[in-house]
Amino acid sequence: MVSPNSIQTYSKLIKSSSPIFSIRTVHLDLKGAPPKIEYFRQLMPFFKSLGFDSILMEYEDMFPYSGRFEILRTKYAYSRETIVEILKLAEDNELEIIPLIQTFGHMEFVLKHSIFEHLREVPSKPDTICPSDSNSTELIHEMLQQVRELHPNSKSIHIGCDEAWHIAQDDRCLHALNTTFHNLTDQLKLAHISSIAKYAKEHLNFEHVLAWNDLFDKIPVDLLNEYKLGSYIIPIIWGYAENVTTAGYFPPGMIERYSQVFNEMIFGSVFKGANGAMQIFVTIERYLSNLKSYLMLYILNERILNGKVMGTVLTGWQRFWHGIQLCEILPEGIPALVLESMYMKDPTLDDYELENKTLEFFNCERHQLFPISYNGKLYTPRKEAIYSFCEFPGSDVYALIEKLHLLLWKISVSSPELYNPLREEQKQLRNEFQQALKKYFYEDTVEEFIKQNIDSIIPA
Repeated sequence: MVSPNSIQTYSKLIKSSSPIFSIRTVHLDLKGAPPKIEYFRQLMPFFKSLGFDSILMEYEDMFPYSGRFEILRTKYAYSRETIVEILKLAEDNELEIIPLIQTFGHMEFVLKHSIFEHLREVPSKPDTICPSDSNSTELIHEMLQQVRELHPNSKSIHIGCDEAWHIAQDDRCLHALNTTFHNLTDQLKLAHISSIAKYAKEHLNFEHVLAWNDLFDKIPVDLLNEYKLGSYIIPIIWGYAENVTTAGYFPPGMIERYSQVFNEMIFGSVFKGANGAMQIFVTIERYLSNLKSYLMLYILNERILNGKVMGTVLTGWQRFWHGIQLCEILPEGIPALVLESMYMKDPTLDDYELENKTLEFFNCERHQLFPISYNGKLYTPRKEAIYSFCEFPGSDVYALIEKLHLLLWKISVSSPELYNPLREEQKQLRNEFQQALKKYFYEDTVEEFIKQNIDSIIPA
């Protein structure tokens, strides 16, 4: 874990600001619990007040694709009119919407459909598209065109390109490896990434093309330069360990290599959704440690990174991948987002000062948290409970999640004969969640959250 003292010491070397926080982006993952437009109306001015410059919008199946791609749309996909309103809300609050469209890995929302399954790299795996089929390229281009049409003023786009778990296993790719890429999988990967980025930049006129960095984190400089990655993309260096400076966490020499290839880079930290696929409770300290360690990473490499790191994205994953259950939902992540934004404004603040700044931002008093006695046992509220008394977009859901935390503890310390009164609490909490969640999320999200986190918590 990053030492708080060493972080504060290094922070003071760059005074009360850091270039890695010059541009601040918040990531919204819409493949689970996508906000209703009513929630966006609260969130946009809220994000602006926190000092964010842009929103990285991972649409997946919520985008209103048309034509042969209409099949990709989920039941509650945004309409074109809703997208226009979201963009207007962002513009009114001086926020750029950066659309994120997966173009290599994490393409389950496309490749799960029978009409597109022939483009899978591995027939039984819908996550990775085959980059060696011209039909794959055509599909990706069409998707990007539709996104561009609805985002005429966006200067940047994110083309994904992370966690393509199955590469160079298909006959089409094996043939390309043998005939074109000298049997080097790295060349196959780079050819696809650079081709898509070039198309987004030169044909769709995006000024900046962003991509996750993990598919080329070990590739040598000469190959990165051969495929002109430095001209086409801005890599987001992402990883969610508590300390990303730990030896071996990032591949040896990665930062040095990137400094020779890319004039601009972005760091990818996190405010929710990176502590387990089944996690529903945010641990703020865990995510703050990650953000602090990115500052350490910059300071340790300032000689070669100076002037190259243009900002930081705070990612907020909602599912680990398409089809898996929800992890921490947005209201649960808001206090972490606020506290981390306070840190980005002044990284010299210690944890207690950051808590105070967050409470001040919420215009919320610090409540003392007392242990709760139940059946002869004591429940100690988690640190995050101090924010359950505050007001912010979705704060009623946050307070209910705190009640859920307590109920789960009660269940864990109770024997079956004591379950009946807890079933009454469960029923009441279910009704409260139903009323609160529907203000912010669509019916399918409400049903999924309750089924996942309320209905099955007491053994039959």
